[in-house]
Amino acid sequence: MWDTLVRPIREHLPLWLMLLPVFGAVLVGFARLAGAAAVRQAMLVNLLMSVAFSVWLVAAYEPLKPASSQEQAALLGPLERFQFRDSFAWVGETRSALVERLNRRGERRIIEVPAQWGPNIRFAIGVDGISVWFVALSMLLVSLGANAECGMRNAELSAPHSPVAWLWLQASLVGTFVALDVALFVTCWMSTLLAMAWLVGSGGDSQRHDVVPRFLKVSWWGGWLVTLGLGGLVLVFGWLRPSPSPAESSLIFSIPELIAGIRQWTVAGENAFLWGSINSWLFWLLVVGFTWPLGLAPLHRPFADAFVSAPRGVALVLAGVLLKIGVYGWLRFLVPVFPDLLRHHADTFTTLVGLSSLLTAVLAFGERDWQRRIALATSSSVGLSLIGMMTQTTEGLTGGLLRVLSHGLTVGLLVWLLPREVVGSLFQAAAADDRCFADEFSGLKKTPDPVTLRRLRLVRFALFAWIGLPGLSGFVAEFVTPFGLFQQEFNAAALSLMTSGLIAWMWVRADREPLDWSEQLWTRRDTFVAATLVTLNIAMGVAPQFVVHRLQPSLMSLLPRPAEPLEAR
Repeated sequence: MWDTLVRPIREHLPLWLMLLPVFGAVLVGFARLAGAAAVRQAMLVNLLMSVAFSVWLVAAYEPLKPASSQEQAALLGPLERFQFRDSFAWVGETRSALVERLNRRGERRIIEVPAQWGPNIRFAIGVDGISVWFVALSMLLVSLGANAECGMRNAELSAPHSPVAWLWLQASLVGTFVALDVALFVTCWMSTLLAMAWLVGSGGDSQRHDVVPRFLKVSWWGGWLVTLGLGGLVLVFGWLRPSPSPAESSLIFSIPELIAGIRQWTVAGENAFLWGSINSWLFWLLVVGFTWPLGLAPLHRPFADAFVSAPRGVALVLAGVLLKIGVYGWLRFLVPVFPDLLRHHADTFTTLVGLSSLLTAVLAFGERDWQRRIALATSSSVGLSLIGMMTQTTEGLTGGLLRVLSHGLTVGLLVWLLPREVVGSLFQAAAADDRCFADEFSGLKKTPDPVTLRRLRLVRFALFAWIGLPGLSGFVAEFVTPFGLFQQEFNAAALSLMTSGLIAWMWVRADREPLDWSEQLWTRRDTFVAATLVTLNIAMGVAPQFVVHRLQPSLMSLLPRPAEPLEAR
């Protein structure tokens, strides 16, 4: 039973997570013939299976699993970092080639060896301790967002292609985080942007026709710069890689091999000189490409406008996952490949990103529109996460990634709970402002309805989790990250603490604002979603070791190895 049914799924979980949306699209196509109710059921089955497989993936990942071979241990380290790997030829093929070799007695022999004809681009996927959490967060938020937009009983699927667009977004997001090939990573990232633009354009508000082009322009410019930078890494890897024969000198697009090979072969000698002459160009292409789409000030408007214009479910995924692909790119490529350049520019980077986060927090503090306030606070939180990555310390990396995961859970809960139309729930006049500020619990006194009280308490819980109240998900990140920052740069640490304090003050002040749910019912689905996100927020705050245990070995592998040249900090 295990070998027949369970093992084929368990050993290929990332592949199944990419195939499920494809099967779901076929199922939705047939379900359309039976009506909207059948489409909703098909989407629900796909989403439940995807969430179940992502939970299984997290549980099955072994962070301390020994390497399966000596060759892998020599290249990637003693632990098998990338697990559940699958690889299929995509571009290029393996043929036989005749190579002349000398034996021990000096005799020449012609032997037949396999050789790659054309670039070795493969459909290669797998997960490590970093990507497994991005996959789990993506599946959770995509499931909530798709259920919110495609699962409403009173909806007649006015956007006829919205289920297909959600399945497209799901497959693209998973592919971005599980890709172990440069070409596959770039393709899935670009595909994710197109799917998000489709969803915002088909279901957004009246401003969507102006917002979507600006959002796509910023994101695609970043994507193309990343494509150029990663293409340069592939070429440089081919120049640096020792090749015993021309038959074995094809271009390699494998991300693990690229990172490990460049780190090993650029320590000294001619390779170090060649790498030093070109690495700055590749570094800046990737820095700008991964940072530009993050929504940091002063480039925050395209993201903020897209978030405000998007439907609730789409905004949830946009802020919770999609905006953070740039942070994932920093972890996957910039931190392990360019440690010396990062250390050289660490003070400048952390100060600039810290100022950007502080500026975005100031803008959020002055906002009274809840959606734009959440968008700006999200940009500020992403900046603080990026500062942690730049420290190149265990504490900074761990705190930065925990902040990403915590923010995904918190913003998901907050966006889910807010009224569909929050404009009417804002302050109406200066006199009303004074009354609201005068009494912290004025919203509770004016709305004695039990359902409204429940919603207000849940909103307050989400705000406290965002602030980092002890016992909630944000606390661990807020507590750990400053240790890494103070090791690296005092100015960045001070800016980070000022930003966190300003965001906390903003949410405490926002907690006093009354919200209006008078025209919205509380359903069993709302109860289930709220209970799930509240439980995950508490679990991550009370028992973060479950996350850190699977995360930290992969984060440690990003830090410079003892054999690599280190500069005095």
